[in-house]
Amino acid sequence: GQARYIQLTLVQMTGKGCFIDSDHLANLDTLFDIVRSKIRYLIVYLTIDTLKRPWCAGEVTIAYLTHKRAIPVQTASFVPPTDDFVVASHILEYIVQSDF
Repeated sequence: GQARYIQLTLVQMTGKGCFIDSDHLANLDTLFDIVRSKIRYLIVYLTIDTLKRPWCAGEVTIAYLTHKRAIPVQTASFVPPTDDFVVASHILEYIVQSDF
């Protein structure tokens, strides 16, 4: 609900399109390609579960690797990931193996 509200508010305020990932979860390759090549900014709505979702972690990783500007919106439930979480999620391995 809150992410959709932010999306609709941004569209209304700017008159520009605003992509929301939950509309495009059927194909992660397509989702990641959109982040890689069709956005200028990535607004990351950080909840306790955001970085536990593979597609969200992938979007953040791809935005980082392709030098997109990320804008965090941190909710009260958000807890920054620990080093153990980063190692267990294999995010760093993906970054090292990626060809960007």
